[in-house]
Amino acid sequence: MMHGTSSEVAGSMTGETLAALRSTPRNAPASRRAPSHRALIRRQTLLWLLPPVAWFFVFMIVPYGLLLYYSLGSVENVTFHPGFSAANFVRLFTTEPYLSVLLKSLRIGLIAGIGASLLGYPLAFALAFHTSSERARFLVYLLIIAPWWAAYLVKAYAWKTILGSHGLINSALLSTGLIAEPVTVLLYNEFSVCLTLVYIFTPFAALSIYASLERIPTSTIEAARDLGASSWEIFSRIVWPLSVPGVVAGAIITSSLAFGDFIAPALVGGPSGVMITNIVVNLLGVAFDWPMAAAIGVVTIVLGLILISVAQYFEHRTAVRL
Repeated sequence: MMHGTSSEVAGSMTGETLAALRSTPRNAPASRRAPSHRALIRRQTLLWLLPPVAWFFVFMIVPYGLLLYYSLGSVENVTFHPGFSAANFVRLFTTEPYLSVLLKSLRIGLIAGIGASLLGYPLAFALAFHTSSERARFLVYLLIIAPWWAAYLVKAYAWKTILGSHGLINSALLSTGLIAEPVTVLLYNEFSVCLTLVYIFTPFAALSIYASLERIPTSTIEAARDLGASSWEIFSRIVWPLSVPGVVAGAIITSSLAFGDFIAPALVGGPSGVMITNIVVNLLGVAFDWPMAAAIGVVTIVLGLILISVAQYFEHRTAVRL
């Protein structure tokens, strides 16, 4: 009898349990269900993305927002007044010397980028195709990056010593009797600024171009040579089109760095070699005109975006990919 009673109780409990399970809603709270594999992957992805997104927001979006905020304000009696005015931008494009110095800085940046690319391409080409042994390639590569070990200020000051009135060039010319007095046109002008910037930033262009040349398959060049193509045809139809992305990237990097440089113009430029960054430094320090300096910064960023867009368009129109 007790056995029958136990069976009835067990059956009753089993029925109640099944009924409770059936009555439980499918979308139960998350605390009562184990997270799915997809949810775990989503959480891990969010955790991995959180640091770079936070870094980008704090160090990129916030500074750009503050730059735009200050550029729309004004300064009166060394006190910043927030506002929503484009007066600083109008002043930048209508008042001298801002516009002329901005255009000159853009011109110097383009000259430095083109010059660094012209000097870096033969070096990268020799490193990629005419350096047989790994040891020789390593030595050439080491010579390219060796100038980076020296301080930027030292390299810029070295050119001031070379181009000065009592520098190496004038001393050599005086010793040979070619000139009677030191030449003064070598220093404190736009030429000396461009020369210094090209020297400093050429390794950036060379390594960027080398990265593109190194990816060209040697089998493609050998096949073209076997089919009777000349060296010029191989270069113009294979090597150059495939290396355009590296040339464009190197030119953009060097042009941007040269456009925003202020040490070289201060050391070897003189009054005629002043660039827009030198004016920004004076506006921030001496004049305490932060809104005007911020407006120049905003215009500089816009010019950089335009330069990148034009270069990217040119790259897509001319580049050839295997």
